[in-house]
Amino acid sequence: MMRSPLMIAKATLVALLAATATTAAAPQAHARVVVDQLGREVTVPDEVNRVVVLQHQALDIIVELNGQDKLVGVVRDWPKLLGGSIGDYAPIIKTLPQPGDLKTANVEEVLALKPDVVFMTHYAPAATVESLEKAGIPVVELSFFTAPASESAKLNPSLDDENTAYTDGLVQAVSLIGAVIGREGEANALNDYVLASRKIVADRLKDLDPAERVRLYMANPDLHTYGRGKYTGVFMEASGGANVAADIKGYAKVTMEQVLAWNPQAIVVQSRYEPLVAEIKSDPAWAPIQAVRDDRIYLTPEYVKPWGHPLPESMALGELWMARKLYPDRFADVDFDARVQDFYAKFYRTSYTGR
Repeated sequence: MMRSPLMIAKATLVALLAATATTAAAPQAHARVVVDQLGREVTVPDEVNRVVVLQHQALDIIVELNGQDKLVGVVRDWPKLLGGSIGDYAPIIKTLPQPGDLKTANVEEVLALKPDVVFMTHYAPAATVESLEKAGIPVVELSFFTAPASESAKLNPSLDDENTAYTDGLVQAVSLIGAVIGREGEANALNDYVLASRKIVADRLKDLDPAERVRLYMANPDLHTYGRGKYTGVFMEASGGANVAADIKGYAKVTMEQVLAWNPQAIVVQSRYEPLVAEIKSDPAWAPIQAVRDDRIYLTPEYVKPWGHPLPESMALGELWMARKLYPDRFADVDFDARVQDFYAKFYRTSYTGR
């Protein structure tokens, strides 16, 4: 019988938490061993009350799991990385020290915060991770995808099945964060919600002929876009689109000639790059492209977050939002605004007031 990603993640997490460390040093009293997404065994306290988060997806998820009271330090530039409104949902974030970014950490500043655990990216410098661990601070690294060891630490991994890798990776990351900070029930509820929402989209697009898929282009500043190896491609595929830049690896700069040759039928722009919409519409170089001629340039709401790595709201809301834009007839009966409010009420404990 085929098991769902959530069942797999739960089974994996139980096994990870039951594991014992293989290092010479025995785990501390009142501690347990978890395995992070790089496959590293990390000894963490049974009760975690002080958390430093130098990874923006993890910061967002901790807020969704109602764990913001445990935060003592957050990633630098979090408003740019996540959107400033998360500070309204969890005002404590605005007051906290920022001892590092996605690739660096000020070890002295982190130690001064006396964290029980630090969450970092899967591509954090090994020397920084080692410095923190030598000082007695557990570091849990998160990738939000599943991959062989040879790819797990890469920013742009090669993945045989990107949809499975990012779906399982998100479920696993949410479960791991929930287990570490003592929010297992909330993590299970969040994962259940995400998978149920994705099923709505999958069921309504299951008979979509590949030839009917809308050619979709993700426009970023300075002619940058996302190709394979990123969640963005999964976002497009899950919503019924076909990423015209699928032959490119990672996040890369392209040429106007390439975009003209691709001739996308629709263009999507992330909310953080809103001025780009007007630039594309007014630039004569873009005028021949079908998406511009047909006025199918879509600016994402803030919660969509179609980035290189997924977030729960990306999968639960973003993919449905995109699918409705591409195939409105297939989702005409879906009260999307109600679903957005339901998600925010359940996981941010507030209403969504953005656009």
